Amino acid sequence: MIVDYYVEDGIMVDFVGGYGTIGDYYCDSASGGIGGYGDSVIHDHPFSQIDIVFSKVDGSDFDLTYVDMTSNTEVGGGLATGNERSFITTDSGYSLMLASSDWGVDYTNFGSVGDGIVRNWMDGNFSGISSFTISSENAYCFGMDNFYIDEEPPPPGPVPEPSIILLMGAGLLGLVGYNRKRLSKKS
Repeated sequence: MIVDYYVEDGIMVDFVGGYGTIGDYYCDSASGGIGGYGDSVIHDHPFSQIDIVFSKVDGSDFDLTYVDMTSNTEVGGGLATGNERSFITTDSGYSLMLASSDWGVDYTNFGSVGDGIVRNWMDGNFSGISSFTISSENAYCFGMDNFYIDEEPPPPGPVPEPSIILLMGAGLLGLVGYNRKRLSKKS
């Protein structure tokens, strides 16, 4: 669906300077049914001609935790060159350059494989903002999905088992003892 703007879950997504595409694509996503349809991906071609501005409909501040990028390429439908210069910028002017990302998400059922999703974690400068803008100087194909707004980051990975910690500690003690023995022989 080609749109000038749309609203989802109280967030206004405005395509400034042109139109954007919202579509359902077969993809492997963090939030939307691995291997199925139903993930709305925001994308545009050529992306360098527009900005995408996100804000709450009620005008209140929010926190942006992370976004998933499905493509950021200088050419359409292909591999990134590494020269893609796309940015996410807060209303206060703080800006981060987004990583390059080959076109496409995991299309394994269709015989070709994209690079998957690149997760872009936002730092504390994306807390308490009233809007953010995604723009590019030279990306042709650009897509993003899963905008985590006002959500806590996921918990850290599993804590190592006590036995693993003991083994690591014993190994370190062994290295210290070996090093001392070696140094005492040199004296």
